Amino acid sequence: MKKIIALLVMGAFLFGCATTTKVNFHTNVDGAKVVVDGRILGQTPINSVEIKNNQGAPYQVIIEKEGYKTYRGNLQNELKYGAIVATYIGYTFCWLILPALLLINAQYMQGPAPDQYFYLEAAD
Repeated sequence: MKKIIALLVMGAFLFGCATTTKVNFHTNVDGAKVVVDGRILGQTPINSVEIKNNQGAPYQVIIEKEGYKTYRGNLQNELKYGAIVATYIGYTFCWLILPALLLINAQYMQGPAPDQYFYLEAAD
């Protein structure tokens, strides 16, 4: 019985904590520099960059390219339905053992959308 309970707790943590999302960055012009929360990711197109799912605050993004206006904004976020379902199942099965599971995983139920597209306007 103890092994089953231990497996349920481990499974709830492993599957209830979808902590990152692989994100692709695209712009209407290739070679634009992408900076997310102060971290330089490279030049577009950028594929499969792992970004932690946010904890309530949106990620700030800056896109720059010579000859174009600098874009400043936020990454598009989405609900992570897989994390919600896994958290609900984990919480349901483990509520006697680990009552804080839902609160621990709740912060990871939102994160960046996997495909981000930005339009850069030509500078004046």
